[in-house]
Amino acid sequence: MTLTAGPPGSPEAADLHAAEQETVFSAQTPAVANTRGPLGPKDEELQRLRSLLFQREIAFIEDLRASLANPAAQAEQVSSVIAEALLLRSRQDDRLSIALEPLVDSIVRDALRANPEAFSSALFPLMGPSIRKSIAESFRSMLENFSKSMEMSFSCKGLRWRFEALRTGKPFGEVVLLHTLIYRVEEVFFIHSATGIDLMHVVNEGVDSQDANMVSAMLTAVQDFVNDSLANGKAGDLETLQHGEYTILLERGPAAYLACLVRGTPPANFREQIRSCLEHLLMEYYLPLSRFDGDTSLFAGSRVRLERLLASRYVDEGQPLPLWIKILLAGFCLGLLGGSGIWKWMDYRAQEQLREEERERHGLRQGRYASIGLLRGEAGLSILHVEPDENGPWEVFCLKDPLARDPLEVLREHDIDPSAFLFRITPYVSYEPDIVRQRVQKAILPPETVSMEFSDAGVLSLSGTAPMEWTLSARQTALALPGVRKVDTGGLADPRTTQLMSMIKLVEGTVVEFPSGKDIPVHEDMPKLTLAVETLVKLESLAARMGMAASLTVFGHADATGTDKRNYEISQARTKTIAAMLYARGSSMPIAMYGMGADYANREKGNVEDQASRRIEMRIHLVRAVNPENDQLGK
Repeated sequence: MTLTAGPPGSPEAADLHAAEQETVFSAQTPAVANTRGPLGPKDEELQRLRSLLFQREIAFIEDLRASLANPAAQAEQVSSVIAEALLLRSRQDDRLSIALEPLVDSIVRDALRANPEAFSSALFPLMGPSIRKSIAESFRSMLENFSKSMEMSFSCKGLRWRFEALRTGKPFGEVVLLHTLIYRVEEVFFIHSATGIDLMHVVNEGVDSQDANMVSAMLTAVQDFVNDSLANGKAGDLETLQHGEYTILLERGPAAYLACLVRGTPPANFREQIRSCLEHLLMEYYLPLSRFDGDTSLFAGSRVRLERLLASRYVDEGQPLPLWIKILLAGFCLGLLGGSGIWKWMDYRAQEQLREEERERHGLRQGRYASIGLLRGEAGLSILHVEPDENGPWEVFCLKDPLARDPLEVLREHDIDPSAFLFRITPYVSYEPDIVRQRVQKAILPPETVSMEFSDAGVLSLSGTAPMEWTLSARQTALALPGVRKVDTGGLADPRTTQLMSMIKLVEGTVVEFPSGKDIPVHEDMPKLTLAVETLVKLESLAARMGMAASLTVFGHADATGTDKRNYEISQARTKTIAAMLYARGSSMPIAMYGMGADYANREKGNVEDQASRRIEMRIHLVRAVNPENDQLGK
């Protein structure tokens, strides 16, 4: 044996010398003891020499022997490294969390049941600021209402409103608010805090919508700028932005925030409504927000809550008018109706007289009016006014939708001379069902397998079979067309979806068992595994064509015959067998492999060698592909 020592006098040299002495002593001592029997003077000297040379090593061995025999000492040694060991193990995979989760859950439940006051004290620093902020908002709202009531108390309008409060039994402050508040919530944005992506956007009726993603990105950038430039590292959130008659109210949460674009002055308690809506959304979408990957379709259900914030308030809304105003309005309406009736009657008489004269002088005038009546029944064509001419063609002023037929073409179809009319056409957009149906047909280009129906109420119903990509695109396109109020795609089915679901059911229902200690399936289950792998390859291709990405999770199990380490190794090896077979067939599907050991074995009670314990399980996950090229593949 070769030993390498350091410089003389170094710790390495001392250790080498001690090792050489121990080797010589161990080689010589047995010979002396065997040849002489009882120890002689020389043996005693050797013993003393040994104790002098190896005193530290002998003491170390004795301490080590005492520590191994003392459980308390072992526990003390383990306690010095258990924190680092747990930290290193948690970085490898999630099995430590899975193992500790039931224990921690039981400990927290028992502690909460035994000492609820301690948990209340721990949560108070988090809940206290929120409670104080809510109380402050309520108090500020009360002061604003009181200030408005005092302002209006000593005016003529205020006295009239005070009389109204006495007459109706409502508080004076409420009457003041009903008469003075004018506001409308035009848009509401539900925005992800970390990325600034718009999760949902609702717009009030009659409001021109902006680019939601651009607005949400700019709002997030403005808040970040204010926090970085003006907050000076102190905690705080930007709550209000003012631009002319518009006010943007911001309410932030841990994972998302709401932004409301308000025209005018909203009520004092409107921010509380925003905060309540945000709290419900954060609780309802806790998991999608914590795992947000850019897919906003998971938040479609939030539209109902957001639309409740699209409130409006106008002056004297819902208030009864005074009697004298009603009498004045009634008189004005009666005068207007009478004057309109007289004017209509006079115009009618003038037109009749003109028609009579025209009929007497021109026998063809009757036919021309009939032609005009024919054009009035044409879809997308609206006759506004006709200027007869005794010596030339009649001028016809009309509105025409781009999809409506040319009036000259209609006249030719009925053998009417088009030269008798001169059309002055003004383009417009028609909402007649026939025109809207043509507009939708031209915009969405439905395939032959899709049937389309359009009702007079503006509801477009699609039925039949079509790819999912076409359905989504057609729905979005149709809703943007004038005259379409609602699109019903409940009757559409994608045949590829049924095929995809059957593939998932086949793969996840495949049960593959393994021999004891082996990572190759039993001979009887190899055809089932081969079929499952081939199905996965087809599923991956089909999902890509549908604009989705597929991933696979494989769980390997083992029986309880071996050690825990060996069981985890063999269960992990069984999952790698599946991955190797799948990648060998050219698949690029992401695979997550988990060796579960014998902890979750599906075996009979007490039967550690049950065949059902040695198996693998497969789970398939589908997500919407982020790459826009998937849409082209789907087409």
